[in-house]
Amino acid sequence: MSRPGFRLTALLLFTALVVAGCNKTEEFKPVKYDYNFKPDLPSLAKQFLDNPPEAKTRKVASDKMPLTFIDMDGKKVDLSEYKGKSNVVLVMTKGMPQAPGGVFCPGCLAQMNAMVNNIAEFKKRDAEVVVVFPGPSDKAGEFLTTAKAREGDKASPIPLLLDKDMAAVTLLGIDGDRAKPSTYILDRKGNVVYAYVGEHTTDRPSVKALLSRLDKLNEKQ
Repeated sequence: MSRPGFRLTALLLFTALVVAGCNKTEEFKPVKYDYNFKPDLPSLAKQFLDNPPEAKTRKVASDKMPLTFIDMDGKKVDLSEYKGKSNVVLVMTKGMPQAPGGVFCPGCLAQMNAMVNNIAEFKKRDAEVVVVFPGPSDKAGEFLTTAKAREGDKASPIPLLLDKDMAAVTLLGIDGDRAKPSTYILDRKGNVVYAYVGEHTTDRPSVKALLSRLDKLNEKQ
């Protein structure tokens, strides 16, 4: 068979297969979000950076820092309420699961777990820790319902907030696969004194690194 004839035959065969596939109807079964992902959190946290490279830090003007988020009860929370009272460690996670059956990024869970376990150390340094999950508005209700159910009677010592429709992510320029894992420190005046934007799930400052930053900050204040 000549090459042009071969190409024509191959094209016809490919077209037939595509049409056959399109005519085949598969049963679609909706899948609920799965929040029961249990990675080895301590092992992941050990991969976080005690000495994060300065090259990955950013300058963020205070007027560009998004301050309003949504809490677990669907109410607005304004971080400016902390101004004049305490420092703030703001953690922007990679976000809510993207699709039905999706799971949280393991690094986000590990970071939150490490901060909860060390919340007393942050309090000693006059710092409030806030964790934000970016995501689309149409998934916020399901996220809130499921997250609150998992909390049970024991509320998290760290406020869990939502960035609906990725508004803060867009403003901060940390768009990625949902969002790039990013950590910010705001001083008591509301100034952004530290901003680290990671490139992958374990590219984050460790608790040790953040506490060290807070120690240096408090020496200046």
